[in-house]
Amino acid sequence: MIVVKNRDWNRNYREIVIDSIYDSFPPQSYFADIDGEQLVHARGDDYDEIIRDFSGKTWDQLDHRLISIHHEAPVFMSYWGFLKFLPACLVDLFDDDTQVIHSVWNRLLELENESTVIPQSNELNNDQRICCILAFVRVTDFPLDTRMPARTPEEYYHNPSPEAAFNIVTLGLHHERIAAIRTQIEAINDSFVGERWDSG
Repeated sequence: MIVVKNRDWNRNYREIVIDSIYDSFPPQSYFADIDGEQLVHARGDDYDEIIRDFSGKTWDQLDHRLISIHHEAPVFMSYWGFLKFLPACLVDLFDDDTQVIHSVWNRLLELENESTVIPQSNELNNDQRICCILAFVRVTDFPLDTRMPARTPEEYYHNPSPEAAFNIVTLGLHHERIAAIRTQIEAINDSFVGERWDSG
């Protein structure tokens, strides 16, 4: 559960979101058994390099330099490989020089199609999805509109934006799950509104 109350979201946003990513995707256990050839879905130019540089690592062992060198890796990774290293990419989105915003955004869009053939127990849970939303959003984007009309996946493709983050991460989910995620985001919205009201 992402702790919303009694936190200074306005001042400590980056730290809170990164801490939430670590809590929601525990590095030592999150898809730790996925490795080697399981990380990639098809042979190609990057196949051997991804296996060489990502094998034997937990997601928290990837640094900004390695993520930047392989900024297209999310596109070439298997469903399992992408999920395993997604949290590293989410943390990297907070680096001013991040190179992965488009590849992560586009791959998140594709997850819904892929997850139709994947056991439901292996998909992202609500807290993990909230982390995905928050990683694409910055303090100045709050309060975040969670009720924007949804568009087609094609309209979101290659078009990352804070406003669309909620919709792409909840695309295809049952309405009860969307409502639960919306409730959490709106509680964070309330924290920002409350802080700005208190500060005058």
